[in-house]
Amino acid sequence: MTNSNNILPSNRQSKYTPTFYWHYAWVIVTIAAALQMVGASIRMAFGIFIDPLSQTFGWDQGSITLAYGINSVITAIASPMAGWIGDRYGARKAVAIGGAIFVLGMVITGLINQLWQFYLAFGVILGIAQAIFLVPLVPGVMRWYQRHLGWAMGILMAAWGLGPAIMAPLMGYLIVHLDWQNAFWVTASGSAVIMTILIYLYKDSPSDLNLDRYGSLPGESIKEEPAIDNDRAKIFARYMKKTAAYYNMSSIHFLGCVGHSVILVYLIPIAVQEGISLITSASILTVMAAVSVPSRLIVPVLSEKVGVRTVMAIFFFLQGIPVIMLFWTHEQWTFYLFAFVFGIGYGGETGGFPILNSRYFGHAPQGSPYGFQMLGAGLGMALGGWIGGVIFDVTGGYNLALLISIFASLAGMVSIILLEPTNDLLIPDWELEPSPAGPD
Repeated sequence: MTNSNNILPSNRQSKYTPTFYWHYAWVIVTIAAALQMVGASIRMAFGIFIDPLSQTFGWDQGSITLAYGINSVITAIASPMAGWIGDRYGARKAVAIGGAIFVLGMVITGLINQLWQFYLAFGVILGIAQAIFLVPLVPGVMRWYQRHLGWAMGILMAAWGLGPAIMAPLMGYLIVHLDWQNAFWVTASGSAVIMTILIYLYKDSPSDLNLDRYGSLPGESIKEEPAIDNDRAKIFARYMKKTAAYYNMSSIHFLGCVGHSVILVYLIPIAVQEGISLITSASILTVMAAVSVPSRLIVPVLSEKVGVRTVMAIFFFLQGIPVIMLFWTHEQWTFYLFAFVFGIGYGGETGGFPILNSRYFGHAPQGSPYGFQMLGAGLGMALGGWIGGVIFDVTGGYNLALLISIFASLAGMVSIILLEPTNDLLIPDWELEPSPAGPD
């Protein structure tokens, strides 16, 4: 007999509950989306800093983008720990800790004048902060939904597109009219105020407000208590690590992130190299990020209704193929065209993962599996974000980096096709285990 907390969401079940009605779960989604926009947009808009740092300190691109690589690796390594912190102490406390470290890292980054200081502040401190700040948010939102998770994840994923769309031109404006150091300090101050307000309003679970999960049917409500949740997380982690999907989804995250991080970091330098101004180049990234928003919103919903593996494979393909355009992109309008086309696939590339997790693992504690997947994602962001700078320093161009981007996205598509079917939970009876000891 399977615990009702692990009921697999399906179209058949969802017809018994309305898709939209008032519930504090929507407040949680909005808060998490805003927090993601604040916490993730600096790294997503990193390309805007490459030329200003190079001009100020004379550093080469490989040295500058190594900071991005370090940031991504540190975030990756810290992600499983961040997932555990979210499971153990709740997303609210984890986000508060990560937010404080994030503001500290931003302030220190604005003070650097040597390369090793840049690596420490942006690479290490902000890398740790982003893991603790961001990883618990998605599992935290999933905890509020029994059904209709696709819409919640769509809103959350859309925030990843809105963040860079807003931050890239804003940072470009601050750099031009203040300087890059003041840009970090102003952003740190604004982020601190926004984070404080949002964390105050955040709640870890429906039981904190005496509510059931969104979309719950009569008899499905479960009283969540920290001690019980800790034991559940320990039991589930042992079973989860015995499934192939646990490892495969992390590797797919890695490939997808290699594919788009090359573009995120080097699209602006590529445009600047073609004679386009820094602010205009930043607006190209803004177009790409803005176009990604509808894809991010709709892909989780399509994944629930059409089939998550099919939708994910299509959008990995749509992320990889448009990169071919950059081999012949020189005029300003062609960069905007590329940004529009690439943004569609890029936006949808990641949206299916939360739905895939729910199909495979139901309503089990999601911090640990999501944290491990973010390990793969962080390593992919590190490799893609760093390798282009090295390739440029050696070859004077980005063509090889673009080929790596294409190959990674298409390899991710193939890996998705080879995943296990999602018709049934992979470990439906894990809660029958009597103690946290679990199987050996």
